[in-house]
Amino acid sequence: MRQIPDNYVSEFSLVEKPDLQMANNLLLKSFRRKDFVIIVGNCRCEYSGRASSSLDWGDRITLIKGDGSVQVHRPSGYEPVNWQPPGCMFSIFFEGSSLNIRSNRPKPKEILDIFFRDISFIASGRPVDDAEFNLHVSEEQMRDALVSNPGILEEGLRLIDFERKVEPGFIDFYGKDALGRIVVVELKRASAGKEAVLQLKRYVDEVKKTNRVTVRGILVAPRLKSGAQSMLVSLGMEFKKLTPEKCAEVLHKNKMTKISEFFESD
Repeated sequence: MRQIPDNYVSEFSLVEKPDLQMANNLLLKSFRRKDFVIIVGNCRCEYSGRASSSLDWGDRITLIKGDGSVQVHRPSGYEPVNWQPPGCMFSIFFEGSSLNIRSNRPKPKEILDIFFRDISFIASGRPVDDAEFNLHVSEEQMRDALVSNPGILEEGLRLIDFERKVEPGFIDFYGKDALGRIVVVELKRASAGKEAVLQLKRYVDEVKKTNRVTVRGILVAPRLKSGAQSMLVSLGMEFKKLTPEKCAEVLHKNKMTKISEFFESD
């Protein structure tokens, strides 16, 4: 049986086909250092906590991160079949002929046991990733985010229609505010200028002509170009800031519920 030396200090290491005793030694050292650990092997899982589940033997990939999170993946699909969030404590011990990695989440109390009877390889180390993450969404996706959650723009805002056809073109978002006034939204992914203001004004005028009601025109964008704000004020319209990053966050949370569920009748 090979031993893992006490002065083991590698950026990243890979051990193929370790026996379970060697795997135990390696993993103990990795857990103490809070390494990022990848284990490929034949395992089964038992979970207890807010619910309970069991998963019989199969070849899987287990990811254990230094922040105390763990994921167990099957060979296909992108979602883990078992997982625990950051903040868990790990222990490792033998149970019969299996090596058991236990992930203990203290609050709420949850335990995930992963039993290995054979391990193909273990990779462990401390990868570095300090890169900034930038979310990129299209103007259409920003509209979808607003449609799914109008409250990101204004409390009490409700959807009636989107991409509504009027004589000058298509209104991105057509709805009502908390006071029952019609709201016409022109949405831009990047900086909005005077041309966007004039486009919004044409939509507002058309809605006023056909409905003869109070209509609010709102230009929505991450920012305004020079001169756009003063033009909006002079025409009696508004600007509200909405970023692609915020919209990406909304889309991720909502998982894009069917758009038909957000409609209100005229």
